[in-house]
Amino acid sequence: MSTKSEHGQGAQRRIQVLIGAIVFILIVTAGWIIHQTRTVARQTSLALASAATTANDAGNYDRAMRFAMLALGNGWLSPGSAEAELELMRGAQASVQIALLGGHQNAVDSAVFSPDGKRVVTASWDGTARVWDLATGKQIVQLSGHQNLVYSAAFSPDGQRVVTASADRTARVWDAATGNQIAQLSGHQDLVYSAAFSPHGRRVVTASADRTARVWDAATGKQIAQLSGHQKPVFSAAFSPDGRRVVTASADRTARVWNAATGHVIAQLTGHREPVSSAVFSPDGRRVVTASDDKTARVWDAATGQVIAQLIGHRGPVFSAAFSPDGQRVATASDDNTARVWNAATGQAIVQLTGHRGPVSAAAFSPDGQRVVTVSDDKTARVWDAATGQVIVQFTGHEGPVNSAAFSPDGERVVTASRDRTARAWDAAMGILLLRGHQGSVISAAFSPDGQRVVTASRDRTARVWDATTGKQIAQLSGHQDLVYSAAFSPDGRRAVTASADGTARVWDAATGKQILLLSGHQGPVDSVAFSPDSQRVVTASRDGTARVWDAATSKQILLLSRHQGPVDSVAYSPDGQRVVTASRDGTARVWDASTGKQIAQLSGHQDLVYCAAFSPDGRRAVTASADRTARVWDAATGKQIAQLGGHQGPVFSAAFSPDGQRVVTASADGTARVWDAATGEVIAKLTGHQGPVFSAAFSPDGQRVVTASADGTARVWDAATGEVIAKLTGHQGPVFSATFSPDGQRVVTASADQTARVWPIRWLMQKRGQSLAKAVCRERLVGANLLTTDDEAALSLVRGRRGENVCGS
Repeated sequence: MSTKSEHGQGAQRRIQVLIGAIVFILIVTAGWIIHQTRTVARQTSLALASAATTANDAGNYDRAMRFAMLALGNGWLSPGSAEAELELMRGAQASVQIALLGGHQNAVDSAVFSPDGKRVVTASWDGTARVWDLATGKQIVQLSGHQNLVYSAAFSPDGQRVVTASADRTARVWDAATGNQIAQLSGHQDLVYSAAFSPHGRRVVTASADRTARVWDAATGKQIAQLSGHQKPVFSAAFSPDGRRVVTASADRTARVWNAATGHVIAQLTGHREPVSSAVFSPDGRRVVTASDDKTARVWDAATGQVIAQLIGHRGPVFSAAFSPDGQRVATASDDNTARVWNAATGQAIVQLTGHRGPVSAAAFSPDGQRVVTVSDDKTARVWDAATGQVIVQFTGHEGPVNSAAFSPDGERVVTASRDRTARAWDAAMGILLLRGHQGSVISAAFSPDGQRVVTASRDRTARVWDATTGKQIAQLSGHQDLVYSAAFSPDGRRAVTASADGTARVWDAATGKQILLLSGHQGPVDSVAFSPDSQRVVTASRDGTARVWDAATSKQILLLSRHQGPVDSVAYSPDGQRVVTASRDGTARVWDASTGKQIAQLSGHQDLVYCAAFSPDGRRAVTASADRTARVWDAATGKQIAQLGGHQGPVFSAAFSPDGQRVVTASADGTARVWDAATGEVIAKLTGHQGPVFSAAFSPDGQRVVTASADGTARVWDAATGEVIAKLTGHQGPVFSATFSPDGQRVVTASADQTARVWPIRWLMQKRGQSLAKAVCRERLVGANLLTTDDEAALSLVRGRRGENVCGS
């Protein structure tokens, strides 16, 4: 019995060992499989993120976001990567595309908004027109029936109907909600180039290659008048604002004004030496502007046909010409790769819009007349400042020439049509505010403590306060006799203080612009000024070698800090207001008691002038930036050097602590900024990419981002941990002197030599990560662009065979 028992126990132990071994093998195998799965997922994520980087660099932001979405991963077994999140943020920030309207099977020739701005109608060479919901990017109806290319489509004034013009020799009127055909306008003997409703919507005018234009009853489709007389094809026809006349443009080198009821010619506009491609009335109906292949545009008296102004300067055919809403200017688009804005009365050029790399086929004013939108064969559209000719925003993403662009009725959006078979809707201003009004370089710009206002300082001897939401000027701070170096708000936001080359600092009421105090006594320019944390005092730094502390209520000088042996370029209070730190061209920085004026510590060691000095958030340390190519961290109590930040190849213009005090960011003439460990002096990240000296660098309030300002005309936002650039803020036409975050970190304000400051929204760079970011991108940036495309497959082998896959999920 004992033998059998022992034998049974032995068998049981062997079974247990076998089971244990099997379990162990299974666990190891499962672990290996999980590890391999995660490794492959990680590698795939990095490959997709790399492809997203390439797409972002090329300006194909919707593709970049699609790839980044795939790279995010979908759980612990399929982890994403930090690189994917950064590229998704980068694409979302750079993209101004609101919706991609895809579905046409051939080039899209035109796209326009409905009167309420909620829909878009497109006309395509695929023989259809389509009405789209702008909010969702989805097609509402397809207008099918034409037997050939559809050249144009437009809404009726009430938005309930659409009229289309086609190469099948007809125009048609459709119900915009159902897509049902209401009327067919038949009679032309050749293709119909354009069709448009009258201002009251009861009639339609068409232009045809059969040398005629015709006026039709929009309800019945019956012809009311035939406008005959042109000797060659008629390219365009448009009603006057009162609907009583029609103007036509023809290949016979003339334009003509007609009575819309009788079809009789009122005036023949003769003078062009080549075909006339377009003709439109001025807003008051008294003038007509024409565009011609003879390289000119002309403004005419609509009643007499006399030339008022000839717009000469283009070096190629002029494709389009349009009046501004006030009728005082004309915008033209030309084959010479430029658009131009002209004085409609004198014919003098106001600005030339230069930057496109291909023919510019159309140009149109915004509803407020302050901007112009252009489209080009270079696959881009651009929005310009109509007064200065500066580019406000460039729309990139189309993969073919862009045929047309139109502003929405509120001017906030633009819709473009392209030969790439898509139409796209864009944010026309990106939310960027242009603070324009200074007559000289803007040296500095800073937010108010609540982030609702901005104060700027300029070489034009003024400082100005602006509304940070609307961009409107609130107050002009005038009184200085020389350029203003800096301006800052008081901690309570009620006052502003300025420093000037006239040797004074001044305190102003930030709401009214009235001068409250004049702080005079310095014997040289005042370069820097700051309020104390309690707003009761002001400290100034001057080239006379001193810093001074003033009573912010009475303007009386309280202290004279006068031990520097050279000009003092910067001054700042400690967070508790009990000390002041100064930086001087004598190669030192010094810490002073803010109550007594006694020197607490001298920060010596730099081998050249010191540009700036600032306290750490806890006030225990100070950081300095010097022309000796280093920044240094010091003990603010003893003056002992804690760390030397060496590595820059040029002078270091600025240095600032991170909000947690653990890092320092520096900006240098060597074209880089760097993030350092404040304790060890080791480099954490090198921010490389600027094409000129970097004047300033600052952390975001959460310490995760850095913004830099450069002589290359750009500001850039970087990931503070990796040094990767997330956003390039382009648009300034001169060096950018300063860039700072708003208190909430959602915006950046920049100051430039181009006489402007700009406020940039950057909320995408501060979005929560993971799924909250992904959902926001799908909801706001990938509308209609969430499906993988054939071009995506061609760009990345990893997604081949996945065309039509929804990167946002079902």
